[in-house]
Amino acid sequence: MLLRVRSGIQRIAIVTAVFMLSWQAASAAPHAPAPAVELKVPIEYYKLPNGLRVVLSQDHTAPTVCVAVYYRIGFRVEPKDRTGFAHLFEHMMFQGSQNLGKMEFIKLVQQNGGILNGSTRFDFTNYFEILPSNKLETALWAEADRMNGLAVNEDNLKNQQGVVGNEVKGAVINRPYGGFPWLDMPQYANTNWYNAHNFYGDLKDIEAATLTEVQSFFKTYYAPNNAALAIVGDFDPAQARQMVEKYFGGIKQSQLPSVPDLSEPKQEKEKLATKVDALAKRPAIAVAYHMPERLYCSSPA
Repeated sequence: MLLRVRSGIQRIAIVTAVFMLSWQAASAAPHAPAPAVELKVPIEYYKLPNGLRVVLSQDHTAPTVCVAVYYRIGFRVEPKDRTGFAHLFEHMMFQGSQNLGKMEFIKLVQQNGGILNGSTRFDFTNYFEILPSNKLETALWAEADRMNGLAVNEDNLKNQQGVVGNEVKGAVINRPYGGFPWLDMPQYANTNWYNAHNFYGDLKDIEAATLTEVQSFFKTYYAPNNAALAIVGDFDPAQARQMVEKYFGGIKQSQLPSVPDLSEPKQEKEKLATKVDALAKRPAIAVAYHMPERLYCSSPA
């Protein structure tokens, strides 16, 4: 029995040795280099006659689709003496439109298994929805509905003036540090009003907004020729084009004002500023640098 066990072990050792020699020989043999994998993101640009820029990008990884609308109005380019208008309208866009009542846009997306959000940035305000692929038309219809006729009335305005005012108080005024790196820093680092004003908005400007001013703001900036529509995900481009034309093609463009000059005078030396924050228990520091001009790529549309 002992001999058999030894014999078995020897046979295993021999088989193992043969396998290792074969593996080493195979490893030593030269292999052809694997072909390079080129990353290709399909992107299609075009423009509707009313000026709406459209971007289509297919990705069939998952049966979902994202619809995003970008309006070229943000913190830096809002009208003087009406600080906070760009941010105010981010809220107004969920207060109802021609065919959807107050907050029904949100319910529509969520009840169809989707998520959504919006944000105000320096140069634009954006809104997006992510939905199952078969709800692409629903998202396009809803976005076109509020672009074509937002419910800008006295009740919605007063309501959102209060909401935005409370947000400013809660997120900035009554909060330690109050977002100083991106709220206070631009005011200290820049000279041009468009780059240096209070982006969240002075409460007196927000509270002084009249219905006529807000309606004019919407008609001017929330127009197809001041917007870009992006559709990304699992969809058919031909069908998407038809839907975009169907829902956005008939929306009238607006008379856009000239783009404000955002240039800054050359900075010759460092700038230092200090702000006392009674709510902050420890000091904080923020550093900003003026950078070279952006390099813009012109689109074919």
